[in-house]
This record gives sequence, structure tokens and C-alpha cells, in this order.
Amino acid sequence: MFFYLLLAFSVTIKAYQCPPSRILIENQLRNVHIPGLAAIVVNSSNILYEEGFGYHSPISNQYPIDPSKSIFVLASLSKTFIALAAMQLVEKGQLNLDVDVNQYLKFPIRISHPLFPYSIITMRHILSHSSGLGSNYEEEFHHGMIGDDFLKTNLTDVILRYLLNKASWLSEAPGNVTYYTNVGAAWGALIIERISDLSFENYVRYKIFDPLGISNTEASYRLSTFAMRKTDLVEHYVYNVSLLSIYHQIAPQLHVVQALNSSEWLYIPHYSISVYPSAMLRMSARSLSIYLRSFLKNFSPNLLQNLSSIKEILHVSRQEGSIDEPNVQYGLIWNWRYQNNRHLIGHRGWMPGVAHTMMANEKRSLGIILLSNGDITWGDDLAKQVSLTLINIMGQLFDCFE
Repeated sequence: MFFYLLLAFSVTIKAYQCPPSRILIENQLRNVHIPGLAAIVVNSSNILYEEGFGYHSPISNQYPIDPSKSIFVLASLSKTFIALAAMQLVEKGQLNLDVDVNQYLKFPIRISHPLFPYSIITMRHILSHSSGLGSNYEEEFHHGMIGDDFLKTNLTDVILRYLLNKASWLSEAPGNVTYYTNVGAAWGALIIERISDLSFENYVRYKIFDPLGISNTEASYRLSTFAMRKTDLVEHYVYNVSLLSIYHQIAPQLHVVQALNSSEWLYIPHYSISVYPSAMLRMSARSLSIYLRSFLKNFSPNLLQNLSSIKEILHVSRQEGSIDEPNVQYGLIWNWRYQNNRHLIGHRGWMPGVAHTMMANEKRSLGIILLSNGDITWGDDLAKQVSLTLINIMGQLFDCFE
């Protein structure tokens, strides 16, 4: 009898092991073809947990994921820096969230919704994804480019071309609907450029990274920054060779190929997008954790001075969720969602070959970063399994440390 009680006790410990065992997480990743994951749990002052799982590549064990060294492209986690930058300008009295953004853009032509030309569009609309801007895939497929070629484009030209195309807009007036767009967030970054007289890249460097003590060699929008650390750059792979013809059709400029010595994986060389503020920030999980810890402290005192500023970021502008994610409510870029019976604030991010999530609990006493080279781009069954796996791992870590 004692033996069976001991066995049952042992099984219970394994089921509720805190933190989750390495083998448990590795099995979850393997089952959904996520080659590697960097996981970090923080409170406002310390890293409570930091682990790397798997590898930079699914076809080589040469470079293990290291949360302190492995450089991921952050995808849409990059957008959260736009909201912070905006609130810094609000604190300086240089930006009002609720006036017509044309006074900051100062384009030769007034920007308005083509179906509602007399409705103003505000920075609050833009940062809460409720400007009325929609998706224009014909335009957006051209935004992807190889390497650092985004540097050859002009953000103003890219945004203006998109905004002046009637096909880029929804049939709803500004403020009436929430619809998530990359270009919309980059539009907000362009406004920050116009006000600050700095490129958004330089704004983030001088006004956010420098105060946080994150060096130029640890975080950048440019691949060239990591020229001496190429083996630290996490590679991009997609598990489904049948997608090769689709990539060649919609984004031939990315030069997607079947991975060497693999009948299952596609390889995507390092790439960028012309609306770079929305997606192209590159850094390690540990460097990102410095930023997340600052968020848990209201971005005070180094980045924001007023408690009202973080309240603006967290405040939900429209109770109705996004068209594409009805259960997600937006503050300023940062968004609220229910996961694993918790109300979380943060952001998710994905691009071909990466899938991430960065969340804090409702009290913002705990934050979790999961950076992975999984893929959820196509929204198929495997993508749903990848998303659910990341959600489950995050839930296990919250259960353990909260």
C-alpha cells in the first residue's frame, strides 16, 4: 500500500512540477514542430526563470537557443515600442492623442478616410487599431524584402502610398471598428518621426534603449548590427514544403527555398519589411526582459514620468474586440486578452518562421516572454496547435511563479 501511495505522490509531483520540467516543454515543442524557444519569467526587479529549449535550426543541433544570446526578430512585439514613444511625446506636450494627426504629418495632401473625409483620425485611433485602416494584401506582399533592404526604402513614401489607396480602407468610420494592421502601427511611428525629427530607429535607440542600458550590439532593427554575431541570429524555417510555390507566387523577393537535407522544412533567409517599426526589432529574450521589467514598473522613472501615461497605454478605447480577434481589447498597441483563466496584458507577434508572446498578469506583478522559431503564419491546423502550445507553456509558467 505504501508503495502505491509513494508512486501516486511521485506522479502528482511530476504533473505539477514547478517550474515545468525540461522534458515536458521539449516534448510540447517537438509535437508541433517548434525548433526552439527562449523563455523568461520576470517580476519588476528580477529574472525568476530563464531557459532555452531546442535550437536555432530544425535541421542542425549546432546552435542551441540561449535566452541571453539568441537574437530573434520580435515581429509584432516591436509595435509596443511605438506606444511608449508616443506617450513620451505626450508627456513633453508635443503630441495630443485626440487631435487630427494631419497637424503632425504636414503632408501636401490631407490624409482622411476616403469614405468619411470629414471624420478626423487621431493618434489614439491609430494606436488602438481603430483608424478605419484595413488590409491591402496586394500592397503588403511587396513590403517584404531580403536582408536590410528596408533601408533602401522611405517610410513616408511607403505609408503615404498605402494610405492614398482606397482599397486600404474599411467601410467603417474612424473610431467605429477595431482592425489590426501593420501599416497602421507604422503610421504611428511615422508621426513620431515627424514630431521628434528623428528616424524611428534612432528614436528608439536614444529615447528607450539608451536609458534602459541596452547597447547597440544587443538590439537593433538592422541585421548588419549583428555582423560579428551571425551565429547568434535565430534562423527562419517553416514546416510545410507544400507552401514553397505559394511563397514563390506572393513573395518571390524573399528567396524561400526547401531546406538542405530536409523533405519537410522550408528555409527563409533573413528578411525585413519596409514598415519596419511594426515588426523588425531584433534582440534576445534577456534584453527584451529589461524592457518588460520596466513595463511592470510603469516605465518609471527612466522612460515615463507620469502614472497617467501608463494608464493611457492600458486603457481600453473600445470595449468591442478586434474584427480578427473578437476577444482581444486594445489599449494603445498593448492589448488585453483572457488566457488560461487569466486576464493578461501584452502582445503577440508572428512572421514567417517566428511566433512569440509577451504578457503580464493583470496586476503587472509578473511578466513572461516566450520567443520561438515556430510558425503560425498560415492559420492552418498546425498554426493553431503552435499557438495553443505557447499559450499552454505560458499558463504553466504563470501557475508556477504567480
